[in-house]
Amino acid sequence: MSALLLALGVGLITLSVWASRRGGTRARSARLMAGLAPVTPEEALLVGEDRYLAVQGSIDAAEAFDDENHRPLVYRRERVLVREGDTWRELERAVRNVPFLVASSSASIEVDAALLGDGLVVIERQWEGSVAELVASGRTFKEAATSALVAELAASAPALTARVVLEQISTLDRGTVVGLLRNGKLTAGGAGQPLVLTTLDRRDALRILGSEARGSLAVSLLTLAALVAGVLTTGVALVGLLGEISASVNATASPAPDQVVSPESGDARNGGVATGPGGLIGLVGALLLPLLIGAGIALVAGAGARWRSARTRISE
Repeated sequence: MSALLLALGVGLITLSVWASRRGGTRARSARLMAGLAPVTPEEALLVGEDRYLAVQGSIDAAEAFDDENHRPLVYRRERVLVREGDTWRELERAVRNVPFLVASSSASIEVDAALLGDGLVVIERQWEGSVAELVASGRTFKEAATSALVAELAASAPALTARVVLEQISTLDRGTVVGLLRNGKLTAGGAGQPLVLTTLDRRDALRILGSEARGSLAVSLLTLAALVAGVLTTGVALVGLLGEISASVNATASPAPDQVVSPESGDARNGGVATGPGGLIGLVGALLLPLLIGAGIALVAGAGARWRSARTRISE
């Protein structure tokens, strides 16, 4: 029984860690941006390496490329999606970028553009229509496989809704970059900390990210509940396993059937308090279980406090 409880506890912990890492990049971006005051590139360089910072300045590059409207770009991302029920499925993502910086009049810091993912928050340009209209537009796709898939969808489900999303960063923009300063470059951090870049006003960016963060609140609470349940179940299972092992050892060492006083059952001379290893493990388990429950409550309370704090900052 204890082995089954241990397996269940480990499974719950693994599931909660996987769920927390898998989703919520936008929610993590909101929390990071809300918790950091913007600084200039000069101030960021004074703070030093290996710090997570929000750096605000102009976007600059040694060599930009033009879009169809002759705007000097440093980053362009185009995504093709089709609707599947209540969600969107991404068929293709085409990215073009050049090395660029967030700069002021006297200092600049390079941005690790290759790691920009869901942390990019800019004004999107969108086209939406049917898959048949997408094919009729004569659009050129990056991959031949995408072209074939879109043609197949147009033949089998021509009314299926399609969307093209365009996101761009220009040298005409001012931006806020939230990332880990390492080797003179702003990049993504460890433990799921994304690289965030927005060309919007900070409040507008937080409002966009915050609305998506609130949408994932139920999932976050379920993940936290699974983690707490996993920790408690694992603790109880470990105490039970130790008790079973101790009982087995005692039974092997003391097989006499006429033994009257058992270390686990206690001795009348000491008030019935258990004195053997099994009794000690039971006592430790009795003391440990309330601590585990308290730790779980503290985790829930701390997570709730952090979420309320981030929500307050987002609404400011």
